[in-house]
Amino acid sequence: MSQPVVATFKKSTVHIYRDCIRLARYIGDMNGYAKNMSKQVQLVFKANKNEIDPKKIEEQKTDAVRFLTNFMQHEAERMARNQKKATSQTTQTSRTKSTLD
Repeated sequence: MSQPVVATFKKSTVHIYRDCIRLARYIGDMNGYAKNMSKQVQLVFKANKNEIDPKKIEEQKTDAVRFLTNFMQHEAERMARNQKKATSQTTQTSRTKSTLD
């Protein structure tokens, strides 16, 4: 019979490069170093552009994807903390106003 289809998603090197550049710009915009961070990403990819060992290429791609996912997780946690903090401040303000009336 037919083999089950296993869904795997492998990002191309170009896709990973673009994601890394976008992330470098985003992080750089937060601290004012967007051009420097983008340049660093470019230098790393250019330094490894002639790599021919498939095992090493996959390892580098895995490292880049891990970096992207770790940052996304960190950013999501930061946003959740900020939202929780804003919600608690709103709640405290509401309580204070009602007790002062």
